[in-house]
Amino acid sequence: MFASLGRAIGRHPGPIVAGWVAVLVAAAVGQRVLPAPQSPNAGAVLPPGSAYIRAKELYQQAFPQLAAESTLAVIAQRTGGITAADLQRLAQLADDVRQATGAPVLSPASPLLRRRLLSPDGQAAMLVVNLPTSFVSPHTLAATERVLELAGADAPPGLRIEVTGTAAMGRDYVRASQTGAHRTTWVTISAVLIILIAVYRSPVGALVPLISIGASAYLAYVALEISRLLGWQFGAIEWVFCVVLIFGAGTDYALFWTARYRETLAAETDFCFAAQTAMQTTGPAILTGAAVTICGLSTLMAAKLVPTHNAGRVLAAALTINLAACLTFTPALARVLGRWLLWPLDTAAQPGLGARHWWPWLARNVTTHPWPVLLAGTATLAIAAALSLRLKPIFKGVFDLPSDAPSKRGLRLAEEHFSAGQLYATTLLIELDPGLEAEWESLSARVTAAVQTIPGVAEVYSLTSPAAPGGQLPSAVQSLARPYYVSQAADGSTVMRIEMLPNDAPFAPQTLQAVERAAAVARKVSMEALPPQAGRPRVMLAGPSAYILNERTIADADQRRVVVLAAAVIALIVLVLVRDVALTAFMVLTTLLTYGATLTLSSLFFVHAMGLPGLDWKVRLILFVIVMAVGQDYNIFLVARLREEVRSQARARAVRAAVVRTGPVISSCGIIMAATLGSLWAGRLSLLQQLGFALALGVLIDTFFVRPLLIPAFFMVIGNVRSARQN
Repeated sequence: MFASLGRAIGRHPGPIVAGWVAVLVAAAVGQRVLPAPQSPNAGAVLPPGSAYIRAKELYQQAFPQLAAESTLAVIAQRTGGITAADLQRLAQLADDVRQATGAPVLSPASPLLRRRLLSPDGQAAMLVVNLPTSFVSPHTLAATERVLELAGADAPPGLRIEVTGTAAMGRDYVRASQTGAHRTTWVTISAVLIILIAVYRSPVGALVPLISIGASAYLAYVALEISRLLGWQFGAIEWVFCVVLIFGAGTDYALFWTARYRETLAAETDFCFAAQTAMQTTGPAILTGAAVTICGLSTLMAAKLVPTHNAGRVLAAALTINLAACLTFTPALARVLGRWLLWPLDTAAQPGLGARHWWPWLARNVTTHPWPVLLAGTATLAIAAALSLRLKPIFKGVFDLPSDAPSKRGLRLAEEHFSAGQLYATTLLIELDPGLEAEWESLSARVTAAVQTIPGVAEVYSLTSPAAPGGQLPSAVQSLARPYYVSQAADGSTVMRIEMLPNDAPFAPQTLQAVERAAAVARKVSMEALPPQAGRPRVMLAGPSAYILNERTIADADQRRVVVLAAAVIALIVLVLVRDVALTAFMVLTTLLTYGATLTLSSLFFVHAMGLPGLDWKVRLILFVIVMAVGQDYNIFLVARLREEVRSQARARAVRAAVVRTGPVISSCGIIMAATLGSLWAGRLSLLQQLGFALALGVLIDTFFVRPLLIPAFFMVIGNVRSARQN
């Protein structure tokens, strides 16, 4: 297969290049006529049927005027105190927002809400806009822009108005993601171009893979746009991750082929023969390495969280297109250019980065002392990896924003005048069977009193305490409050709402503990308060903290599922390719240890150097899959060369030859991959920066520690052990 492909590229490169140009032109024309995709579920994270989704659906049925998928909080502040004119301006703004968005607006004009929406110091007031769509949906983004426009118009002198809430944060999140995506893309391209010029020692040689990879990235983008019409979803973060992987992997594969192409040209002047030989020798390694990466990334589709699941599909599809370009477009372009590929040096010297004497010295020491290298290296990785078992991920979601984001500015203003949890109430929904009207007030009072005693809970609002914690209101006012706290679901069951305000931010560990305990307390008290024949009450959680708790639960399950599946799939592929159980087991083991060590070192850096509480949960999963896939990609390339060399010479000489010949190439690939992945640091979001650092570090550990030291040492040891057994 690869011999035929190499022969076709060597003899007929022009038609191959022309075919790719035709595909690119067709894609450009098709993109212009594609209809705009509709994304009703844009920004969805939790899968349908999850606990939070069920609670949200029940909330929307029973309390449509209160339930919200996302919220906007308009904060008005005046030093010296909010005036009557300010409240009148807010009342008019509330009417304007209702008319412009069609969404319910909670205002301090309501006697039930005044205490909550006017700050204790009297210097701030708040409007809350409840939106029915997710925080990054087109409807929410449009509504947010409209509210920002209305809030900024005709403000009285001295009245400061800021807008925050999950919808405003979603808007800033989308903008930061898009800005970070553009910045990361250009940083990636620039870094790859600079490194390629250094590696190829030719600007023409550097541009060839860059053109091919850019073409595959564009085709991937068009393909993904088409897939959005079929219901696939991908955002700026998924796309920028696609870009860095396409450029990283594509450059690696181009370098593998070019290195062997130039190596052949050093002995042969026939460009057609060199192209055929390069494809015949490196094509299988490129295909198998790419297959490992694609299959590894595909295991993300086993995840239940929507972004993780979609990332698996998007990345696998994009890298498949990239593989096709690397196996056809890149070598055909190189063949068309002929000697221009080598300009200005006009030499067939092997490309790569690395000292001339470094690799022979390293190879000699590894083959001379394989046992000490193997034991010391493996032990070092194992100790670092063991420390990662104590690390706890953090869950921040939409709160992962640059400090200068407008919604963060509004949040800081709100927290100056209101309790920390004022914007992020957690709602306890207690669903009861019909016919229990006589139990409502008693149950509400008992659950309210029990929840109020939980550490971390600031205030509780319910049917029996609608305006002040533990406060009693006249019956007339309580009757007004009833629709806000008791209603019916679509099936006729009664739904009681109890609102809990935390002392701290919704993602703070103490808040999450308080919310979990509140749910358990509500279930226990409900069971004790209701008669046995009443049936089992159903307690659900809604609100940002409930969302994060549900996300954490599913993410933990996804982590276990994907890790096991990815390790099993990649191990099976490697076993089929390598056909050696011991070597396969060691390759997988070193990759797992590399992952653990990278996690430990990355966490230490961000906690102690950057002042963060830990690594985002997404880093753990994506890091594992990438390190596992890319690490085996390089290992397969090395093992293929080891086996090629061992057929013609003694094992020690073969190992030294393989390390020396592949060292500059694979190290260059590792540097390129680390640079492209590290370019994620250019993104403004903490998640992208953490991913960029951790992924780059993981690739470098594999490239400069595992691959040149541990794999050759193990190859020597296992070979010596087997030879001793045979003798």
